[in-house]
Amino acid sequence: MPLRTLFINSGILGHASVARLIREAAARDPSIQAEHLDLSADLTPRDRAIRAAMCAGPAPGSAAGALTGARLRHELHAGVLAARRIRAREVAGGAWDVLHFHTQAAAYASLSRMRRTPSVVSIDITQRLASAEAPAGLARLDYAANAVLDRAVFRAAAAVIATSRWAADDVIRAQPSLKDRVHVMPYPVPLEGFDAEWITERAARPAIEPVRVLFMGGDWVRKGGPQLLEAWRAGGFAEHAVLDVVTNFPGVSALDAGGLRVHRGIAAYTPEWFARWRNADVFVMPTRGEAFGMVYQEAAAAGLPAIGTRINAIPELVQHASTGLLVDPHDPAALVQALDRLIGDAALRTRLGTAARARMERLGSMQTYADRLSALLHAAAKPS
Repeated sequence: MPLRTLFINSGILGHASVARLIREAAARDPSIQAEHLDLSADLTPRDRAIRAAMCAGPAPGSAAGALTGARLRHELHAGVLAARRIRAREVAGGAWDVLHFHTQAAAYASLSRMRRTPSVVSIDITQRLASAEAPAGLARLDYAANAVLDRAVFRAAAAVIATSRWAADDVIRAQPSLKDRVHVMPYPVPLEGFDAEWITERAARPAIEPVRVLFMGGDWVRKGGPQLLEAWRAGGFAEHAVLDVVTNFPGVSALDAGGLRVHRGIAAYTPEWFARWRNADVFVMPTRGEAFGMVYQEAAAAGLPAIGTRINAIPELVQHASTGLLVDPHDPAALVQALDRLIGDAALRTRLGTAARARMERLGSMQTYADRLSALLHAAAKPS
């Protein structure tokens, strides 16, 4: 009999893409009878009213937010919405052998249900780690209540899936007794959309063509866009390279630097999105804050060398001098040097990009992820 599984996804920010990947992974296994709840979709007027009430006020992660419990209210809102929707499906006749929450905030209001129905929780960061990226002082207190809920959710879970060793280790540091329940599983990548032959195509381009550098990121500031433009101008790269920026962030214009082209309205996994990866020679995103950085995996799948920052889980995705280059986030000279190395050395680009693609074929396979996910769900559903 198929394992009846309800997947609950927060659907916000980049997690909409994760929801799509989880759907594909679950669909590969006939032993799983999957239902999916996307908490950002099909909002009713009542849902919107509750969100407006719970999320009003100062922004999370700020001093004012800490005084008003902003982060708790925002993330508890996702948990409350999840609990209400699960209950509505249950009243309509839904029943499940196991629940899968992504991320942990979606489970914040379902602790009692997790004790009744075995549950797997998928995370890319803990509240403790997220707080370290907030300004020191009062702003970090905005994460304290959520950290308490994190620990409660992890205790109630039959298994915790962490996308990185960095996140997994923090769960275990806080609660060593959960060590055997924590599993590192990086997100998968739909490799079939990225042709390995793109590497050969790039190597065959005439040397006189400008090198094409690609940046993809919705949050232009947090992902290091301004620092990238400073490095681009400082290195004088517009003389022999172009910088393609894919973002919907307002205010970014081709007038900001020579050789800059801005592309807006490109949705992930569309033909135009894949075309940007195919046309590029180098990927760069000098991010200041990143829970995981799936885009570095996509760059590797495209056979591109990547320039990333030496923070959080990124060194697990970009191996310095093997599949790309890592720089410190507050070292503009290092970013200029990394761009100069890759723009100026076609052989190095090919070597790093080929290694990145081979590594992603080993570690980012959708089938491997689907098999591991299925095993964890089946193990969670078994009575102890």
